[in-house]
Amino acid sequence: MCLPHAGAVPGMFVPWADNLGPDVDLVSARYSTPDDVPGSVADLADRIAGELERLPRRPTTLFGHSMGGIVAYEVARRCSARAGLVRLVVSGTVSPTAHLPGGTHLLDDAAFVAEVLALGGTAPELFADPASRAVWLPPIRQDFRLIDTYRHRSGPPLSCPVTTMAGQHDHEAPPDLMRPWRDITSADFDLRVFPGGHFYLLDARHAVVAELRRRLERPSAMPSSLALP
Repeated sequence: MCLPHAGAVPGMFVPWADNLGPDVDLVSARYSTPDDVPGSVADLADRIAGELERLPRRPTTLFGHSMGGIVAYEVARRCSARAGLVRLVVSGTVSPTAHLPGGTHLLDDAAFVAEVLALGGTAPELFADPASRAVWLPPIRQDFRLIDTYRHRSGPPLSCPVTTMAGQHDHEAPPDLMRPWRDITSADFDLRVFPGGHFYLLDARHAVVAELRRRLERPSAMPSSLALP
């Protein structure tokens, strides 16, 4: 199950399905709709965990990038007793214990758009004209509100292995700041570093999916290590 970054275009993970293979079902979350807006990351994680419980019981890996890494972690906390959860994979986000609240969602439209585009991963065409901006700006701002206001609450560590993935030149979540994720699990931990910045996974899609595929084939047998490209 894939949990996207703030403001992700629906369907961004669809191209991954062919590379994962016919024996893997790929499910992606959409965080909100105009008529259904979660109040917090905790509320969102409750909803996603509830939807997971309704799916057939199969070995399940959660993958989350940027904001999605925090959401995936909170979903994993709610599903840790679920027999099917075999691994949490977080990408491009610091450990929840190191996450700091922010105010990006409070910026005026021009400053907010500039901040979003500076992070990468969002097509400038979404904000190219007033009509398109009116469609895309509210849900993207809503996603940023959720992650800006997230605060970690302490609890027992996860019992599933945790894999972290990072871009070698990511200034938002550099590899060194990904290592503290090892403290949120009592199981195995490993870190994989790819060339690129915060949205390394767009250019390195095939390598990222290959890493996921290897962990799906051997869900709890990966060694704790740092692998450089």
